[in-house]
Amino acid sequence: MEKIISVLILLLFCSQLIHSKITPPFRFRIVTWNVGSSEPDCETFEQLAFSSTSNNIKADLIVFGFQEAAKKIFGSNSFHKTLKKCLQSNHYTMILSDYVGSDLIKPIWLYMFVSTTMLQSQRVNLLKINTELTMKVYQDKFFENIIGYKGIIASRLQIDNITNMIFANMHLPAGEGKIVERCKLLTKFLHTYLRNSVQDDYMFVFGDQNWRTINTMSIDNILQAIQTKNYQSILNNDELTRMRQYNDTTQCLKTFYEAPITFPPTYKYFVNTDTYQTQRNYEDRRPSYTDRILLSNLSKDIRLIQYSAMNDIKISDHRPVFADFHLHRSTNKNKSVKKSVTIYISIILS
Repeated sequence: MEKIISVLILLLFCSQLIHSKITPPFRFRIVTWNVGSSEPDCETFEQLAFSSTSNNIKADLIVFGFQEAAKKIFGSNSFHKTLKKCLQSNHYTMILSDYVGSDLIKPIWLYMFVSTTMLQSQRVNLLKINTELTMKVYQDKFFENIIGYKGIIASRLQIDNITNMIFANMHLPAGEGKIVERCKLLTKFLHTYLRNSVQDDYMFVFGDQNWRTINTMSIDNILQAIQTKNYQSILNNDELTRMRQYNDTTQCLKTFYEAPITFPPTYKYFVNTDTYQTQRNYEDRRPSYTDRILLSNLSKDIRLIQYSAMNDIKISDHRPVFADFHLHRSTNKNKSVKKSVTIYISIILS
């Protein structure tokens, strides 16, 4: 009887101990934006990082994927300095900053910022891909890494010593109908990733993926659908949507998940306006969902909070797109406590 009472007391105590050590949700935001060589100020970066946060709780991790980010051959380049200084003033530390593409022409940047509190808790750790912190894949063209600006850059993180995630920012080949070219670059990235023999729980692919609205829908009908917020009718004519649903010959993201889109096409606007540029050199240009965020799989451990665009930021011909996630998973500490509990109970009952 005394042993049974001891076990019950121990179970109650350990239950409270385990409960007290359950790690709070890990909150992170992914932002993708083709900045069109603009020079955002701190207010714009703060809007990218903190606007529309759930319950006004800021993310523990912010991942920025920029395309065509300003990198001038001559004169000052304030983009990097402004971003870093701005996030630091909001108690975030930059843990990663790297780019793929030409040193001179429109590089594709990947940034990661962690809150000061999260950094001190040591819940976030960068992981290497082979021997590097980033993996870079270029389009298959001569001197692409010197003069080009299409490519993919990825980096890995481990959360709470248990969950591995890889974030891949990309700028895929442009133009309506270039599905094969876009899939070729994506497939090259995935093959390179697999050759490095790394394993991750989640892969996030985001950026200016350049998927276009095909010519089965007229510009007038697209604009009418935008006005009435009938976005699904546009997505029914979206290259990525149709490829994932119907195309068996050219396929590169079929198994990935994208949340429902409830915002208007993010490209192509006249800068500093809400007006779409629907013609260029006398050729039609259909408003399109070029800027996307997808993840490899959903599970009970990860929850997508929101997926939206920031239509108040108008200094580029693209609108920024962001996604907020919560990660819920027991840490190794919890497992070690449970294991110790099991061993101790066995000793008592012996």
